Amino acid sequence: MKNKEFVAVLIVFGLTAFLFPLLTQAVTVGPIKLEYSVDPGDVISGEVFLFNEGKKTETFYPVFEKYTEVDGKKKFLTGESEIVQWFDLPFSKTLAANQQAKLPFTLRIPENAEPGGHFAVMWWGTAPPVKEGGEQVSITTRAGILIYLRVSGEVDESGQLVGFSTKDQKRIFSSRPISFDIIFESTGSVHLKPQGEVQIKNIFGRTKAVLEVNEDQAQVFPKNKRTFNVVWASLGADENKGGILGGLINEWQNFAFGFYKANLSLEYGEEVKEVKDSFVFFVIPWRILSLILIILFFLGLGFIKGLKKYNQWIIAKYQK
Repeated sequence: MKNKEFVAVLIVFGLTAFLFPLLTQAVTVGPIKLEYSVDPGDVISGEVFLFNEGKKTETFYPVFEKYTEVDGKKKFLTGESEIVQWFDLPFSKTLAANQQAKLPFTLRIPENAEPGGHFAVMWWGTAPPVKEGGEQVSITTRAGILIYLRVSGEVDESGQLVGFSTKDQKRIFSSRPISFDIIFESTGSVHLKPQGEVQIKNIFGRTKAVLEVNEDQAQVFPKNKRTFNVVWASLGADENKGGILGGLINEWQNFAFGFYKANLSLEYGEEVKEVKDSFVFFVIPWRILSLILIILFFLGLGFIKGLKKYNQWIIAKYQK
């Protein structure tokens, strides 16, 4: 039994030693994304960055795949993107260990390119492109550049605000942080980049905070929704840590009380369309209020006892 366990350990160790050099190969590419608004027939020149972080010379190959996003999550689809036919770039590039290079490319938009959004990912990896019907069985490292193209023409920039509220639609809080979810849907034929702000106003109409929405300029793909999150941040302690005392400190450092209204304003599309919404919530720092009530109770109790003793003293004085 022990011999079998020893052999199994040797096999695992041997496989690890064999695969480790392969798994530690790394490639870095840039930029993170290529984003263009183009007309049919346009010709665009650019370059991509390639860096071999591995410990030996490697040859890297570009492969294009279809790409989309569902609820803000990247989804790479099987099958080659039509965009591959629009790019002219080197078939491969060999780099020594720790060598980097800038590779020029030319992007030619066909005259008959369909208006709207076109999306793909340009992978750079150590495995050469697989011909149709072939099968790739190899361990490879790859990194990708996201491609967003918007071809002019009869496009539909329709979009709508699906929801705006605090997280889980909660209405009553004891303190900050307070998180807001903005759900936006692109119902048209192009990707949209909604941006704007959430203004937090108190019962007197004074602005207490301005929160930027979609600072990272994330895209909402056609026929898809995306949730954007903004936070009215807190300072110092976390009410979920340190028990009642931690919550009390958090309420004190992030004091807010009463009625608040969050006003959302978003703009999107090249025609700059706007959507607005609002959400009402309340902040009730119950720990601070409880402490104040307890203090007032004991102060009142002390005052009553003191007043009673004072009256007894006055009565005793005049009875002498």
